[in-house]
Amino acid sequence: MSTAVITAWSAVSPYGTGRAPLAAGLRTRTAPPESAGPEEWTAQPAATARVVPGFEVREALGKVGTRGMDRLTGLTAVTVREVLSGEPPAGEEGDLGTGIVLGTASGSIQGFMEFTKASLEGERPIDVMPSRIPNMAMNRAASAGAIRHALKGPNTTVAAGRLSGLVALEQACRLLADGRAQRMLAGSAEEFSATRAHLTRAAHGGGVVLGEGCVMVLLEDGDTATGEPLAEVLSVHHRVAPPGEFTAALTAAVRAALAEAGVPSGAVWAAVPGEAPGPAGEQERRVHEELFPAEVRARTASVALLGETAAATGAYQLAALLAEPGEPGRIALITATDPDGPVGCAVLRLLTEGEAA
Repeated sequence: MSTAVITAWSAVSPYGTGRAPLAAGLRTRTAPPESAGPEEWTAQPAATARVVPGFEVREALGKVGTRGMDRLTGLTAVTVREVLSGEPPAGEEGDLGTGIVLGTASGSIQGFMEFTKASLEGERPIDVMPSRIPNMAMNRAASAGAIRHALKGPNTTVAAGRLSGLVALEQACRLLADGRAQRMLAGSAEEFSATRAHLTRAAHGGGVVLGEGCVMVLLEDGDTATGEPLAEVLSVHHRVAPPGEFTAALTAAVRAALAEAGVPSGAVWAAVPGEAPGPAGEQERRVHEELFPAEVRARTASVALLGETAAATGAYQLAALLAEPGEPGRIALITATDPDGPVGCAVLRLLTEGEAA
């Protein structure tokens, strides 16, 4: 059976809009600057974050159809536009179309809180801005990205915390393998907001710098791909670890993914951890140290450069691999852990020399 291949990708990140700024920042191992968010977002007076520079939804997408659109949806819609270069892939008669699978933590938690606050403060519970109602659907970002770009294929949102990017990649590959779509966009997104900053501070203390952004890849069937293959998705595997015990579950997931891909651990050229805060990330790093030599662990930039990007982390790991130079055919592995228990990994074969410097 043919495997899915990545034929295009793009991003909206703290480095800027498009894949070139992200690739350049990751390849040079340069962290984007920290900045204070707008006053209404600030969770702590001295808090900083790594946000997409100058990003405003209505400026990025125009005024039509963006009134009340939350930041998460805006980041996603712009990324879809960038990966498609402004035009949906051309289809022929009988074409199953292009679909989207987007990974998210829980949609826009800032939007949920603002909607709830307006309902509680109004004279009646229904006294909320109608333009904000669509933001209450977790699939708002994925559906808006499809509607704005006339994509007619399957449209799916998956919520798996820090594993969201990997789960979205797996779901997109399944839809392609099942013949449900001609092409699939897969990725994950996260927004910066005061509500998310409060929740992160409560869970991990004040030392975590938040990041945001969205990365999407275009997937096609390896036998019928019309674009240049950049990477082949060999396997994706995930499971749930017992509370606080990530090491054994992640090790088993890595071994299962490598076995499914038919790749020995010694053939892995680069291994990219998700850098989760707290014990999840610490145990993940220990697994990498036990399974892979130092040069394999250091081959790509750490996604920690971008800050704590939560649901977008897996997609950023994928971007780091696609940007890193090397000989075509090299094997790469991504792992992810979430403090709530999910762990997983993906094995890819990189088919190009990486992004131009």
